Amino acid sequence: MATPPSELRQLQTLFYQAIAPQPKASNGATPSNQASSNQDAIAQLAAQIRIQDKLSFEQGLAAYQGSVMGKLTRALEEIYPVCCCLVGAEFFAAMSRVYVRKYSSHSPDLGDYGEQLPSFLEQFEPAAALPYLPDVARLEWSWHRVFNAMDRPGLDFPALANIPPEQWEQIRFELPHNSILLASPYPIHRIWQVNQPGYVGSAAVNLEQGGAQLLIWRDRLETRIDLPSEADWQLLQAFAAGQSFGEICAQFLNQEPEIDVAAQLPIWVQRGWITGFSIAEMADP
Repeated sequence: MATPPSELRQLQTLFYQAIAPQPKASNGATPSNQASSNQDAIAQLAAQIRIQDKLSFEQGLAAYQGSVMGKLTRALEEIYPVCCCLVGAEFFAAMSRVYVRKYSSHSPDLGDYGEQLPSFLEQFEPAAALPYLPDVARLEWSWHRVFNAMDRPGLDFPALANIPPEQWEQIRFELPHNSILLASPYPIHRIWQVNQPGYVGSAAVNLEQGGAQLLIWRDRLETRIDLPSEADWQLLQAFAAGQSFGEICAQFLNQEPEIDVAAQLPIWVQRGWITGFSIAEMADP
């Protein structure tokens, strides 16, 4: 006889509560309310599970618990290989276990797991000696998301050419889909570069050389990290904020007159930094 859907959902919920990694307090202990909830779920689950192999219920449950921890830890290692390289595999594995107990997975896709690791590292005292590590993690997460993003069509040149001149100021140009602007006071692009598999050259990184302003985007099948000039960086931020072409031209004419927005636009199109556009609605007078 099939299990009713409501009972199946309840059983699935109990199973998840029983095998999910339990969060730890700062002293390493599981909070009493969490421990009690976990034990209650285990007790209820044990009453509904029939053991048909050589493993006891407790042994089988422990195997599932270890499997969850192992899969989430390996997912973090695959998404953050440079961070793993910087701190060492043993340290990264220990840190990952702390992270997994604090942040549950809420997606069936393991590629969605690990977004909070950069902010977690900012508060993770054992990693305090590497102040650049959270920003390296942000770079790796950005690369991961851009690399796995859906493809989108490029700039529709015929449609752009058909926009009448009186609407040019209303155009909102769009950066590549899922592109990310990332700034750091550390040379994270250099740290990332020298820790890539197969890298050849000097592995020296001078933390005093200054920070980095990066555009992370995908050019067809190639994921790229570009280092825009200061002028390009300011324009990128303006386009990312959704400002219209007229607003951007007026802003830079008043604040940065040496930056010729109109002259930069065809260069950006050629680079692939502009891949779409829309027409901003005019505000009522």
